[in-house]
Amino acid sequence: MEFSERTLLLQSNNNSSNKLSVFFAIICIVDIFGVFPIVALPKAIIDCGYYGIATILLICTVQIYTASLLGRSWNIAQEINPNIKLKSRYPYSALAEITYGKYLSRFVNFLVDLTVFSGGIPNLIVASQNLELLGLRISNQNTDISFCYWIIILGVLLCPMLWLGSPKDMKILCSISVVLVILVFLLICWCILFGTTPESSTVTDNSTVEIWKYIMTAYGIIAFQFDVHPVVLTIQMDMKKKSKLPLAVLCGFFVSLLMFAVITIISAYKYGTFIRPSLLETLPTSIPLHFAAVLVALQLCLTSVVSNNALYQHMENCLNISRDFNCKRCILRTILTILAIVLAESVPRFDLVMSLIGGSLTAPLVFILPPLFYMKLQSLQKKHIEQLQEESITNILMPRAGPSSEFSEEYSADLSKYYETKFKEEFKAYAGKCDKFFECVFNRKLEIVICCIIIIASVCATCVTSYLNIRSSALSYVNFSKPCIYNISRTLLYL
Repeated sequence: MEFSERTLLLQSNNNSSNKLSVFFAIICIVDIFGVFPIVALPKAIIDCGYYGIATILLICTVQIYTASLLGRSWNIAQEINPNIKLKSRYPYSALAEITYGKYLSRFVNFLVDLTVFSGGIPNLIVASQNLELLGLRISNQNTDISFCYWIIILGVLLCPMLWLGSPKDMKILCSISVVLVILVFLLICWCILFGTTPESSTVTDNSTVEIWKYIMTAYGIIAFQFDVHPVVLTIQMDMKKKSKLPLAVLCGFFVSLLMFAVITIISAYKYGTFIRPSLLETLPTSIPLHFAAVLVALQLCLTSVVSNNALYQHMENCLNISRDFNCKRCILRTILTILAIVLAESVPRFDLVMSLIGGSLTAPLVFILPPLFYMKLQSLQKKHIEQLQEESITNILMPRAGPSSEFSEEYSADLSKYYETKFKEEFKAYAGKCDKFFECVFNRKLEIVICCIIIIASVCATCVTSYLNIRSSALSYVNFSKPCIYNISRTLLYL
């Protein structure tokens, strides 16, 4: 099979040798999480105090569960309508269409594209801040190139790379990215353990009134940083053993959370609450820190180039742009890159962007839609089984034409009863093949209750988090920090 730029990022041919093993599926999931849990998540959890432990454990457990629900939903959808495989390029919207119709499918497509595009903005900001930090540390505060300018520089450098289309070998790129993540983890551990402790590093108790605000902010950031749901179905379809998706998701979360836990524990012990939104800004100057800053910027840029191509390809499909290299593609991707630069220059703090995206855009994809799809597909599966049973029984009981029938009525009734019983047993075994593990743990009715609780709690948390983040963003504009675009525009006016 010949690959084109229209091929899915993780898609391969039907040969099992080119399919993803469980190990590489875990690599892909860890790559999706990237360095953000190591660099940008510790402060949000430390601010919550001991409540932060319960917060991240609860949210990540729900995320693992809902990611598994998506995989199970796809298996049920294939059973009900095998033609859904033809829409495997956009599996999330395909699930939306088979469950609630084409209008929700279009909305899900828009939401996924918007989430992917917005997710690249914090990548650009954090990478630029790390390069600014690196310049200051190396030159002993003498060279100050603002990250506002680094955003523009990185955007210009990345733009030609985005013209070339999607990567041809995701296994290699994902492996390189995960190696960078592990190296960043080791370097930061070295910096924390063997670096100096600031004198102002004291642990302060957050008031009871503020704790819930910190928890809501942490909820949005966690949802953003551990958002695997838009691509988890693509990973499943490219796995050799599709039933092992829950194991891959669980192991991927475990690896990233383990690195995050180690960094957070030693950071809280050594620096207390004296931690900035980016952990690299807190650490003392050292050669390992310089390498860590470069690797973080490289990993974030690599992640942006890889993840944004899915969005670009979808938009090119919508605009009927040829898959070959052409001017229209370059113009479209350049416009989107410029838009990303403008948005990155327009926000005061990257942590607010992560929390806003995670709480408002990512949360429906992670916590609300998977349980809704699963419950609807359970109902459709039940109707599908009943319909197949009725059709089978009707075919068996259909009397043969003509007066010379070979079977007597009594024998025909016994035969139909035998086939009906056998059909029920075989179909029940087939339908429950993919859900064997979960059915041992959860009763179907209990699962429905759990799904309803997740949906209700997520809707409430999403509304509260969105309100707090919008309010915090407004306060940051007015009282605390001005966005880059404000400072650049003022500089241009004075020229």
